[in-house]
Amino acid sequence: MTPVRLTALAIVPLVLAVAGCGRENEAEVPAATTETSVATATETSSASADANPVALAQRPRGAAGLRAPAESARIVAKPSDLGRVLFDANGQVVYVFENDRKSRSNCTSADCVKAWPPVLTREPPSAGAGVNEGLLGTIRRSDGKLQVTYNGRPLYFYEHEGPGEIKCHNVDLHGGRWWVVTTRGEPAS
Repeated sequence: MTPVRLTALAIVPLVLAVAGCGRENEAEVPAATTETSVATATETSSASADANPVALAQRPRGAAGLRAPAESARIVAKPSDLGRVLFDANGQVVYVFENDRKSRSNCTSADCVKAWPPVLTREPPSAGAGVNEGLLGTIRRSDGKLQVTYNGRPLYFYEHEGPGEIKCHNVDLHGGRWWVVTTRGEPAS
């Protein structure tokens, strides 16, 4: 029997198909800028109550940071190809899930939570530029963590995006559609 060899050309499309959703719907926003420089994991974990509120909003960088709660998450509005939409203080776009109910997450399976990490906070979130603070809130997830909501809708990241990227708007995954969020708290069109 002859061994099967996969070339780099055969592997790349497979990796892209698995790692990126909605490539045809991909929208890029201008280079992500945060309200301050991104804090390191050490700075975030050692933040004190009297620290700068923007610094308290930072999460560690990278994929692990998507699963780490901010001390006090900050949601901001930034321009994109889809209009002004919501991001966190690290410049990561946030999504809502069509199957969620007001103040209740239905993204609870291990697969869903892995692909769509909830936007977590330890303290109440704050509103940055262009965000209606009255629409911000939290819910308590089944694991006890606080998830940020906007207009009653739980917020999520997508695990295969970096700051400033929008790859998965209006895609059907994990049993429902995912959308980026407008400043009104509605899915972007």
